[in-house]
Amino acid sequence: MSRWNATCGISAHAELVGLEWRKKHDLTVFAPTFESATDWHHNPIEKEDEEFVIRGYEQPESIGNTGWIDERLCKENYDVLVLQGLELLPIPALLDVFPKIEAKKVLVWHLGKLPKYESLYKLSFDAIVCFDSRFGNMLKEKYPEEKIHIIPFPCRPLVKGNKKRARTELGIPQDKTVLFSFGKQPLFEYEDYLWLAKELNEIYDLKYFIIRSYGDLPYESDCLEVRQDIPEYEAIYKYLHASDAFLWPKVETDYIVVSSAVCQCLGALAPIVTPDVRYVELMNKELVKYSDRADLKAKVIRLIEDPNFKHEVLRHAEQYVIANSAGKIAKKFITLFEDVLRC
Repeated sequence: MSRWNATCGISAHAELVGLEWRKKHDLTVFAPTFESATDWHHNPIEKEDEEFVIRGYEQPESIGNTGWIDERLCKENYDVLVLQGLELLPIPALLDVFPKIEAKKVLVWHLGKLPKYESLYKLSFDAIVCFDSRFGNMLKEKYPEEKIHIIPFPCRPLVKGNKKRARTELGIPQDKTVLFSFGKQPLFEYEDYLWLAKELNEIYDLKYFIIRSYGDLPYESDCLEVRQDIPEYEAIYKYLHASDAFLWPKVETDYIVVSSAVCQCLGALAPIVTPDVRYVELMNKELVKYSDRADLKAKVIRLIEDPNFKHEVLRHAEQYVIANSAGKIAKKFITLFEDVLRC
């Protein structure tokens, strides 16, 4: 049984892959202190840490700022050190301890652009993992091509639900057409979907549920219901199972990016509707992408009324989840670790 060590264990990626690693390997996760991590988290930290988590470093306010790192990072006896989220790590302190770490070092790259903080690139890694070729092409500007490896972002497992049961448990009438969104995105990211709900409410007996971690939406409609909650994915999946479509709010970005939310929700097998943005530019038939409001309305109506169209979308979504399951992605990492350890 090998021992892996991962720093910055706060992302969905780290959670999904780390839990798979723990099935056959020893894992220690170095995470930031609660106080320093507060501003970076999408939601407040409410869960207690697992026994394998060490709050072992101070997360800087911005990249390049220093902070402390627990000495156990360089004293523990492990085979591979996996780092994620360099922008969240105290790089000056890390530069000091890096030469003392005997383990092989693997970087998982999340950033959508190359930071201008040049000291970051002084950290020497045995392998660098990114999610797709877009990241890989960018990283070639700073790292040797032979060290760059592509391992896709993992998906949560398939959980096929029962719409009738989910609606009963959530108190949603069975005869409603149900749309669903969640997140703390600003209002303007919901505007297309709020418009859509108003349009479709003239055609169907509609209910649009939005779960917000905080902050209300200054919008009133008899078909809209906003619920304040910070749900675990088990609860989110229940809403997805109860829904006719999951409306994912997001606007375009200039960065290279992958949507962790989409990867985590595909496994519920509820149709995901999304604007055609860079977050999902490498996905196609697994989602329902729209270009403008007229396209959005037409495609959601088709999802509601054409079971063959819905079936095809969900068939491709299921194939994607199976191909990129957390278990398969974790095995790809283990294979990479074994290759690095042989070098």
